Amino acid sequence: MGMVLEDKLEAFKAYLIFSEETGPLPYRVTESFFVALGTLCFVTRVVSPGIAGNFFLQEVEDFVNVSFFIKFLLLFWINEFNISWLFTGKGVLDLASSLPVLCIPARLIGGPALERTTDLLQIGRFLRLLRVALPSDRDAGPGGMVMRTVPVSQQIIAVLLSLLGTVVVSATVLYAFENPDTDMEVAERTFEDALIYMVNIFAGRDPPWYPLNPQAKIASVVATTSGIIFIPFLVARSVELFMKSDDQADVSAVGTVLAPGGSDVSSWAEVLECLDVVEQQGFLEKEEMRQLRLLCLDRDDRLAILHTCYSKRAREKRNLKLYASRLRELLQIV
Repeated sequence: MGMVLEDKLEAFKAYLIFSEETGPLPYRVTESFFVALGTLCFVTRVVSPGIAGNFFLQEVEDFVNVSFFIKFLLLFWINEFNISWLFTGKGVLDLASSLPVLCIPARLIGGPALERTTDLLQIGRFLRLLRVALPSDRDAGPGGMVMRTVPVSQQIIAVLLSLLGTVVVSATVLYAFENPDTDMEVAERTFEDALIYMVNIFAGRDPPWYPLNPQAKIASVVATTSGIIFIPFLVARSVELFMKSDDQADVSAVGTVLAPGGSDVSSWAEVLECLDVVEQQGFLEKEEMRQLRLLCLDRDDRLAILHTCYSKRAREKRNLKLYASRLRELLQIV
């Protein structure tokens, strides 16, 4: 039972790695939907608390926040709970996007006042959407080939949506901080005022007014920092999009010349070497190994997926046995 459970955990970890690094469309759509749903619930809860109470939007927001926190723990797990991963660019984005979950214990411990203070963490919500749009930089294919290359146009759209969402969330946080103890219907600063203020902050222009509440000033600083993350990325990707058409012909021409001896051939050669290790350990029959080598020579994508998920951890014998069992399953499908 212990080995079966361990095999299932390894398979689940491989699935998470594959989903995170390849970013299939359903995976990205689900992430975007939960980000948008959490934002909608938060904005409605602050601007129109009556509507939020009627539709139980605070409970829905709690569910979204907990799901993002669980997702962060799973990502931490597939990175072997390596503390250094938290200080990488993607680790920081994943951590920041999961921090709104702290609003739940803050509400239970200190009530609405403490929860309003932790609402500052809501500004990091859209960083997860930005994280999903980034290309993979992990060894996710045979020989370390990158399996996810997000088109530049999709990256720009994702950054624009993330930027727009961050502006709205930042304006909502500022609106809540500037009107802590007043009726929102007769607030000194309206939500539109806060929205215009944040648009000016992200655009690098002087705002029409300045916040008076200390927490609102902190929110302004955090929003400005977020703009420092988004704006350069947007500019860089826009320049890359305009330059891509000029360089595409040259890149394709060079690629046709270098294809016979390029990294793709060496990568599949590494797959063959890994198959030889499996054969030397005696996990598969000679006929099965012959069929696998033929798949490798044909550059079968299914074999590449299995190699991606299992070969990197196949240095230990028990993991190599799991890799061999997955190869046998592939042959049964073929």
